[in-house]
Amino acid sequence: MLVLVPLQHKMKFSLLSLTVTLLFFQFRISSAQDSLKHCCTDEFMKSVYQKNPFAQYNRQQLELFTQQYHANNNTRQIYVIPVVFHIIHNYGSENISDAQVRDAVKILNEDYSRMNSDTADIVNTFKPIAANIGFEFRLATIAPNGNCTNGIEHIQSNTTYGGGEQSKLNPWPREKYLNIWVTRELASGAAGYTYLPGTASADADGIMILSTYVGSTGTGNYQTARALTHEIGHWFNLLHPWGNSNSPGVSCGDDNVNDTPETKGWTTCNLNGASCGSTLDNVQNYMEYAYCSRMFTSGQKTRMLAAINSSVAGRNNLWSNSNLIATGTVTPNTTVTCIPVADFIGSSVNVCVGGSIQLSDVSWNAKVIYRFWNISGANASSLTDSVISISFNTPGIYSVSLTAGNNSGSDEITKTAFIQVISDTDLHAHSYAENFEDNSFPDSDFQPENSNDINWYLASPIGYDGSSHCLALHNFSSPGNETYGVDGPSFDLSTFANPNLTFHVAYAQKTAVNNDKLRVMISLNCGQNWFPRYSKSGSQLATSPLQTSNFFPDATEWRMETVNLSLYAASTNLRIKFEVISNGGNNIFIDDINLGGYSSTENLLTDNSIQISPNPALTGVTVTGNSLIGNTISIYDLLGRNIFSEIPTANTETINLNSISSGIYFIEIKSSTEKKTFRFVKM
Repeated sequence: MLVLVPLQHKMKFSLLSLTVTLLFFQFRISSAQDSLKHCCTDEFMKSVYQKNPFAQYNRQQLELFTQQYHANNNTRQIYVIPVVFHIIHNYGSENISDAQVRDAVKILNEDYSRMNSDTADIVNTFKPIAANIGFEFRLATIAPNGNCTNGIEHIQSNTTYGGGEQSKLNPWPREKYLNIWVTRELASGAAGYTYLPGTASADADGIMILSTYVGSTGTGNYQTARALTHEIGHWFNLLHPWGNSNSPGVSCGDDNVNDTPETKGWTTCNLNGASCGSTLDNVQNYMEYAYCSRMFTSGQKTRMLAAINSSVAGRNNLWSNSNLIATGTVTPNTTVTCIPVADFIGSSVNVCVGGSIQLSDVSWNAKVIYRFWNISGANASSLTDSVISISFNTPGIYSVSLTAGNNSGSDEITKTAFIQVISDTDLHAHSYAENFEDNSFPDSDFQPENSNDINWYLASPIGYDGSSHCLALHNFSSPGNETYGVDGPSFDLSTFANPNLTFHVAYAQKTAVNNDKLRVMISLNCGQNWFPRYSKSGSQLATSPLQTSNFFPDATEWRMETVNLSLYAASTNLRIKFEVISNGGNNIFIDDINLGGYSSTENLLTDNSIQISPNPALTGVTVTGNSLIGNTISIYDLLGRNIFSEIPTANTETINLNSISSGIYFIEIKSSTEKKTFRFVKM
């Protein structure tokens, strides 16, 4: 192992412990200090060593180069650094504007050239060593594939929730660009992180930052914007002033820079603060955790200049003339006109016949000069505006296309089956039951709202009461903080004698702190607005003990839930939705959905042996059970019309279906005090 000689009289530091430091930084907002999160240094060190056995060697080489590097040998005044921002979003506020990104770049350039307006506030003791680093950040205008870019790409992905390494999508070559990934959340709960040079794989080498910590406009503000300045300092080999940890205020430490006083670190802006024998700490340093960052020191400048002149992790290629040509960053403030990348969002994906949906053009990469919407069957307020309103006269599933262009060209995007238009007259009446045994999902009744990798699906062979299918959400793989909805059918509730919605649920927590929430939502306007009528989470929702692996229920791990809808008994168009707000927990299963068939919070039929077969049926269907004698068996169609009724004299009843047309029907078994309804399909 190489032995490092400490710089001047600075205290020793552990090379091993700084080999890869996961660097988190949070700032105080509006004079209220955010709670700081601890890093996972040891865990990430192990991970990096397993993936990159040369990480420690790279760190040693860079430290030796840094100690031998002399800033007075540097003749270059400005180092230009090409930058690309990857905005990872799910069409929420995290999909920040290009203007907010450009504002962030402006703040970076001010901070790294000592042109920030608040340098006047630097404590007099440190003003002489407040340094102009000489770095200039420029958004790339040429992408790795040679295409035109504005240096900002918008990528739709649910990894924006609980962001981390999995959120580092579409990395551009690190020796050519500084990659900055922007997400809505970080799994760590921190504002951002990065790796020191030479410790990350090429695809992971860059900055992770929250969307609220980018720039001073939009979702950001000026104080939180300095988090990016902090993280880029780490990317160029700076440590925290108290050393290689994420725990300021604990013990004296050192950053291996000769003009930053040894310190315990600060999380508040005590400008008179002193620790570890120093007469005054550099509390206003960008690498501190105080909320009043103003400066880098000359010693930190030397360390960053060494990093950008070192071949470790390709930092020395960033500013080469050939790379500036390749990335289109030779000339400052270069203006290019790229072809837009077409994209759009809708205010909803479900609407009643005659109801309206708003579509908005969110194309990126260039200003859109002209556009054309293509929605067959729609009534549109315009086909060329950036925001349009559409409605439909006919129920169905509709696709939407958008062409967006300018003088450089155009791009088109089509989102198939994007909008579901629901009939406002063809509603379920009298009774309803769904046990998913017809093996059909999505269908006219149930449609998932999300289009992500994690979504509702039809699980098999799993189901309540021995059935072979049920509705399921594979929540075990969810990053958490994501909402998964599945829109259900509409009902004319005024026709129901018993307006109780019942369903069976199965769920186990992954850990005691995983509070996944299940809600039943209702809408009185075909899904334009929803509000909850049932909500349970965590241990209250659980039907089984904790299970750290993927949960799949057995026959004993189901519970029936009842949602009383009597308040809306007069509604002629009530729609239901099942919604899971994920906390990164475990799988959730739903089965035996029934409206009007139960009247209490428990199963009324004590005998669960009833079977309907075959299902689907062609010429006849057989009902079997241990308690059919003397009860009434009826068949209803989707409109609630009774087409068959009989009181069986045996516990097996076969019904001839030759006179019934193909479609979906309900078999109701009813006694004087209870009833149960099953859905079946006539082929």
